[in-house]
Amino acid sequence: MKNTIAIAFVCAATSGIAMADTVDVRYTGVAGGSSASHLRVEGGTYYAGHMNHEFTSGSRVGETFATFCIDFAEHANTSGATYQIIDIADAPMPGTPYGQAIADRINAVVANAAALGWIDSRLQADTEQTDYTAKMGAIQAAVWEAFGSNIEINDSRTYNSLANYYNILTDVQTFDSSLRLQGLKAIVAGGQQDMLYVVPLPPAAFAGLGLLGGIAGVRTIRRRK
Repeated sequence: MKNTIAIAFVCAATSGIAMADTVDVRYTGVAGGSSASHLRVEGGTYYAGHMNHEFTSGSRVGETFATFCIDFAEHANTSGATYQIIDIADAPMPGTPYGQAIADRINAVVANAAALGWIDSRLQADTEQTDYTAKMGAIQAAVWEAFGSNIEINDSRTYNSLANYYNILTDVQTFDSSLRLQGLKAIVAGGQQDMLYVVPLPPAAFAGLGLLGGIAGVRTIRRRK
């Protein structure tokens, strides 16, 4: 890692996509651009947060979406790639698989962010919400931490707003490690960064899931802004 601002490129999916073995996507830019939150990680300073992509094939070609990175070793690029859809436990690829314990920690991070109302069950967010980029940066920081990256929340180069929302998200008094997002997977490609991807449930499966449709094991937690 270099001691310079670098973009960690990531990607994911939204609802309405049929189950498939692969998906074609292209990175289009970090949410907030140069105003995205800075985070000190592994000796470097990075833009952390929601990363915007678009589908490059299939029924939703040209549509855009955002997600979070689960692979700190590689980069995506604007030329796009074909990604395999796999269980998070089997990522990264190539590399030593995370296993189920780390996969559960990653899932719990985004599920708790959804319970706070920062993102929905497809990892998407209202970009007009208060401190949108800081909240997305906090989620990305917690995801990187979940799979073992050394994040430096208290470093002077980490934005205070990101650190504030990271502390809210990971507060031991409110964080529920049992929360899960249904259909959460990874998409992987050689030479590209691995990313989170939500495989939508069939419409009938959403019946009765309630306001947090897609989040399993939901309990009432204290919401904080």
